[in-house]
Amino acid sequence: MTATHTAPYGFPHNLFALMRRIGNLFAKGVLAVAIVFMAGLIAVATAAAGLALAAFAVILRLSGSKSDDHQTRYEERAENGTITLEAKKTPRGWTVE
Repeated sequence: MTATHTAPYGFPHNLFALMRRIGNLFAKGVLAVAIVFMAGLIAVATAAAGLALAAFAVILRLSGSKSDDHQTRYEERAENGTITLEAKKTPRGWTVE
């Protein structure tokens, strides 16, 4: 028997090892591309959700009524007559006059 017959790295073994290495490299490449694709997809979905939320907030802000929301009237009965308290919305909160 010669050294080529006893060595585990003959022609068929080298070919299979090469094919295994190419398969592993291909699998790592596919996994890397999948990870980058999913990260990009998550980033785009997050940006779209943020833009939708901002658009909804702008629509709510612009569709509100002008004076009715900012002023509330409360009536109390006193001994002398009717007292009307007005609550106005200010930047610091509500003010009662």
